[in-house]
Amino acid sequence: MKELIENLFWIIVIVFGSMYLLFVEIRNYKRKRSLKTKTKYIEEDIVSMEIMNKIFCKGTIMLIGGDRVPSKLPSTYVVELQYEGNNYEINDKEIFESYEIGQFIKLKLVKSLDQNRNIIEYELFKLK
Repeated sequence: MKELIENLFWIIVIVFGSMYLLFVEIRNYKRKRSLKTKTKYIEEDIVSMEIMNKIFCKGTIMLIGGDRVPSKLPSTYVVELQYEGNNYEINDKEIFESYEIGQFIKLKLVKSLDQNRNIIEYELFKLK
């Protein structure tokens, strides 16, 4: 009886978790669609950014359903950058390990702007 209740509990957790993930994906899709309609300009520049801070978060092992399905969350290597008074972030292990705080790095900055030239969204890319 106890095993039946435990198995039923994990089935319910998986179902509700799946429904939540589906809800999050639909919400993200709607946000992306609305951002595309707001985007009027796209600017691409190769810029020299100063590294302001580096943050490392070690991945953890999560046990779902007891020890039947262990999963590991990835480690994150966040590098906080500054360019022309604006702050940016990039999650990149190579940049994290190769550069120190205060150094400058050249990156490709792609900005999506609205009709008033305000930044809606940005992406940073390493140069090859």
